[in-house]
This record gives sequence, structure tokens and C-alpha cells, in this order.
Amino acid sequence: MRGSDLIRLAFGQVKRGGVRSLLCGCTVAIGVCAISVIGAVGDVAQDEMHEAIHAIGLRGMTCYLEDAQSGEVLTPAFAEAVMESCPDVQTAMPVKYQTGRYQNGFHSGDALLFGVDENMGQVLDVDLLSGRLLTAGEANGQVRRAVISQTLAEQLYGRVDVAGRNLYLTIDGQEQIFEIVGVIRDQTQMLSGIAGGSVPTIIYLPYAVVANAGQGADQVLLSCTGDTQTIERQLNAIAQGPLGLHSKIGVQNLSGYLGTVDKLAEQAVWVFLLVAGISMIVALGAVAGGMLSAAHEMREEIGIYRAIGARQTDVFWLFVLQAALICALGAVCGLLAAHGMCLAASHWTGYAVSASPQLMTGCFGVAVGCGVLSGIAPALHAAHLDPVQTMRG
Repeated sequence: MRGSDLIRLAFGQVKRGGVRSLLCGCTVAIGVCAISVIGAVGDVAQDEMHEAIHAIGLRGMTCYLEDAQSGEVLTPAFAEAVMESCPDVQTAMPVKYQTGRYQNGFHSGDALLFGVDENMGQVLDVDLLSGRLLTAGEANGQVRRAVISQTLAEQLYGRVDVAGRNLYLTIDGQEQIFEIVGVIRDQTQMLSGIAGGSVPTIIYLPYAVVANAGQGADQVLLSCTGDTQTIERQLNAIAQGPLGLHSKIGVQNLSGYLGTVDKLAEQAVWVFLLVAGISMIVALGAVAGGMLSAAHEMREEIGIYRAIGARQTDVFWLFVLQAALICALGAVCGLLAAHGMCLAASHWTGYAVSASPQLMTGCFGVAVGCGVLSGIAPALHAAHLDPVQTMRG
């Protein structure tokens, strides 16, 4: 038989299958729809998780005194010594945290004040929207400058281009006027979600403004390469050597933690896809059963095909094509249903939920591949039927 004849006969058998072909196609459509929708939702969830994780604004490593009650403190001098003596550390920045309040006109609220220096842009994962970050002269002096978040800028002024505007901050019970020098994208989205919206606005100030005389840094943030244990050994050698500290320095790999969460989110998507893939296995079994039933019903026709010159390979490919066509049609219906569900999800949730072309192509290919696999056994059975016996009925 010619290829066109096989395709025409396969289409005819699909139509003659009626309810059987419809049920087999529905199982494939359900499987393809499930994989497509779960993949689309997983992509959106993974993107949102990735954005939320990196919106925290932390990267690299952080070091601190493990014995916070020892009376010893980390100082900017320690950060300078680390940058000079530790080859794996590119930048070290002391940070000091303090609570306060902001006020501008009728707007006021609690704020978490971060004392940082000129290395803020290298150590923190910030996205500068307007203005600039703090300079070395501002960070080391009692200069009233501030970098605020996008949400705070829009709340107070209705826009983000607010460099040069004044902001009233209450620190240690004293109200002071600060000049805004820059606006960055918000970094509290994920933390606010975890804490139920209780995380205050973060405002970045010069380190010398937040850390009073005699106070040390709460932590020192590091932009570095190398593993955590190596960095920890190097930092303790510096602290217990030139600086004479007795407390042990602890190190946490923030980038490692964020990378782990990112990887777990990706693995979760794959797990859901594998669960949805079970429906494709069910579809494969349904199509195989349908093809076996079709082979039994077509015994006489198969005998006639063989009698007029059809080869075993022709009968084989006839059944394989029939199974592949059922799965292909079911896959198209499943993809259309998935597209409709994604549009509905986008409308209801406000997120752009859509199956990528790669995902849709992959689902279609898997469906057709399952059709071919499920048709092999029935095709072999039909191809090896004795034509004389089949024509006798």
C-alpha cells in the first residue's frame, strides 16, 4: 500500500471507531490538558517565587559574632581588614539595624533603618530606579542622606523620581530631616508575605548615622567567592589575629540558601508534571485497549487486505497510524482546552498564565509518541493474523 492509502484508511478506521475513538481521544486530551495547565501554572509560580526570593535584596554571605553577649563587637575596621586580607572577599560592608519612624505630611509609619556604606550596591541585590546610592563620604560621616523604596516614594510623593526631596525620620526619639538621594525597588515583598504584612519599610542611611559612638555592626555582609567553611576560617583568623577578638565568627551563605529555595521550586514543578504525566500512562493503556478491540473487530477486513496483496508491514502501519491519529486529535483538543483554562486563570488571578510554545509542542509530541507506543502491540497482533482464518470469521 502507498502511504496516502494507509493514512486514508487510518482516518476511516478512526471515524468508524465512533465511541471507542472518542473515549480514547478524551483520555489523551485530559492528559495533555493536565500537563499543559500544570506546566503553565508552574512556570508562573516559579517566576513569582524567583522574583520574590531575589526581592529580599540579599546575596553573598553574612558574618556575625556567635557569642552576642561577649561584649565584643564587629566594626568597620573588621570589614576593611577582611577586604585587605581575605583573597576570596571582594567587598565587605558593615550593617547596623535600628527601628525608627518616617513622616512626610499626612503620611507616617514605622521604618527599619539600615546603616550601610558606599558598598551597598555591590553587596545588596538592589535595583536602582532613580537617583544614586550613598557615597563613601556620606556613609562615613554624620550626613543626613537616605535611600528609600519605590513603595514609600510613591506613597509620599506619588512618583519615584524624588531625589533631592526631604524626609522626616525619628531616630532615638529625635526627629531629623534627611535628603533623599535615591529610590530602589522594594525588597520586603516576600518578607511581608511571610510575616503577614508586618515588616516595616526599609530605609537605607549612612552607617555612621545609625551606629552611635562605641556601637559595632550587627553583621558584616560579604560579596565573595569560595565555600562557606573556607571563608569562615579566613574570617576567624583575621578576627583572632590582628583584631584580637575572642568570640568566634559565624558565616551564613545567603546566596546558597536562596539558590536552594530556587532549586526546590523548580523541582516542585517537575514533581507536579510527573504526577500529571500519570494521566498520559492511563491514556496509553486506553488507546492500546481500543486498538486491540479494533483489531478483533477488523479480522475479516484484515484478511481481505492480505488477500488483495497487503503485506504484514502494511497492516502494522495501518494500526500504528490509527493510534497516532487518535492521540494527535486528542492532543489538539487537550491543548485547546488548556489554552481556554489558562485564559480563564489569567482573568481570575491577574497573572499572565500561558503555556509556552515549547511546552505545547512537547505535550503534542509526547501524546503522538504515546499513540505510536500504544499501537505497536495491537499492530503486531493484527499483522500476524492468519489471513485464511480471519476471512473464515
